[in-house]
Amino acid sequence: MRFWDASALVPLLVHESATEAVARLVRSDPEIVVAWTATIECVSACVRRHRERVASDTQLAGALTRLRELSEHWNVAEPTVALRSTAEKLVARHALRTGDAIQLASAAVAAEGGDRSLEFVCFDRRLALAATTEGLRVVPDAST
Repeated sequence: MRFWDASALVPLLVHESATEAVARLVRSDPEIVVAWTATIECVSACVRRHRERVASDTQLAGALTRLRELSEHWNVAEPTVALRSTAEKLVARHALRTGDAIQLASAAVAAEGGDRSLEFVCFDRRLALAATTEGLRVVPDAST
């Protein structure tokens, strides 16, 4: 099981340079854990591509359909007081945006739930560095 940040989920929805890498990760372990905000962040990214005219109406519709289908099988880290408290500590410790702090706090809380081997799938360099500092194993390796 792996925790997936939105930066790693979006290439599952739209073609990007990381699409093949994330497809391999899903094939090797299809059990995905996400923050409760993941679908919101993915919709935002897809709509932004459409607004910037990088994606057509048809491509946007396809991406949103894939998101709906994929998200039916995700394990969701729901918002809790512990998650909020962890996110507040993370923004104080790292240079993270609110959404990134929620993502990282969700992974940290999920890992505390017993799965210390939980990998953090992420393509955001700043978030990957914070995750590594917090003791999570980032996939793919952010140092490469």
